[in-house]
Amino acid sequence: MTLTETLAAGRTTLAPPDAELLASLLPPLDSAAILANVEAILPIVAEEADASSALGHMTERMGAALQAAGVYRIGFAAHRGGPEMHLTEQTRLVEMIAAIDAGIAWNAAILAATGFYAGRLGDDAFAELYPELDRPTCGSFHPRGRADVVDGGYRVTGEWKFGSGIHSSHYMLGGVEVFDGGEQVLAEDGSPLVLGVWLPPSEVELRDDWQVVGLRGSGSSGYAVSDVFIPAGHSFDRYFTPDPDAEPLNKLVDLPFYSTASIAVGIAQHAVDLATAELAQRSATAPVDARKLGLLGEAESYLRAARAVVYSGVERIDASVFTPGELPTPEIMARGDAPVAADLARRIVDLCAELLGARVIYEAAPFERLIRDLVGVCAHASTWRARWVDVGRTLVDDAKAVR
Repeated sequence: MTLTETLAAGRTTLAPPDAELLASLLPPLDSAAILANVEAILPIVAEEADASSALGHMTERMGAALQAAGVYRIGFAAHRGGPEMHLTEQTRLVEMIAAIDAGIAWNAAILAATGFYAGRLGDDAFAELYPELDRPTCGSFHPRGRADVVDGGYRVTGEWKFGSGIHSSHYMLGGVEVFDGGEQVLAEDGSPLVLGVWLPPSEVELRDDWQVVGLRGSGSSGYAVSDVFIPAGHSFDRYFTPDPDAEPLNKLVDLPFYSTASIAVGIAQHAVDLATAELAQRSATAPVDARKLGLLGEAESYLRAARAVVYSGVERIDASVFTPGELPTPEIMARGDAPVAADLARRIVDLCAELLGARVIYEAAPFERLIRDLVGVCAHASTWRARWVDVGRTLVDDAKAVR
């Protein structure tokens, strides 16, 4: 089934959410309004979590609520009419959702990159593809497809994995290596030139390959195209040269997806909330065991630590990218926060599971999905321990520089 057929079948974000709630939302013109809107739709997140997990992607109602709240526009630059939301606020937005459901939060984090992608378009292509900002766009760059140069653009063939949010997307991108006359085109540094290209929705074939342990509601299906034409203007250099004079969120390629680090924090918060509610209920009829209180206190302390490390990281990036003419240093960009948050979240979930007891293994218990979703989060490359190599390298490089 193509994406166009999927949307026509009803898996679309274009239908409005509950009319009363929609009327109460603020115009999503700035960060404060969008954060307030997200808080307002959290009841829908709770109501749609089970159905989204069962479907393997967000429900139509859930996608529409995120769209109405303004989630898909947060990465658009101010000069394009967007809120140009700081990474700290993007991270907070995702954490709020993750504290209720991690799969839906994953959709929010990934589709929030719409503005990052669109920011690479020229004015004419932007006007064509984004006459309004609320057109969620997903994408994957692995494995890379192939783009052969032709008059006016490219002929593209490829198959990609992990198209998170694709069932709720208006557009989707694919990463491709470029060939001209059968010869591979190289970037200035001698590496293969890699483009991101907007794929025609009617030509995109979805793969039924998203049967997973956790983060089921993220809808991270694979997809493919075969020999489709892409206008040259519907592409961008995936590994463009950092530009200190660009708008803040388009200064360098690595800025999207920092907010995913807060999904582990949100899962941990959900675990602490469930454990707290359980002990509060028990305390109404009998004194609570001191050991269980200690487990809860330990979990809450680790939660504060996880949140602190994630937000300190994005705050440092914000301070740099929102300073005109400045680029973040490698030390600032080294992504050590996500693996720390994932490790602490594992510890927090274990503590809360010990507190709650054997009931956590039952599918009917809400805690069971937290365990599965955390497995899904920790499978993502952003949480791998290898990320600490970058942190260590920057420390060594800084020490060598001062000698």
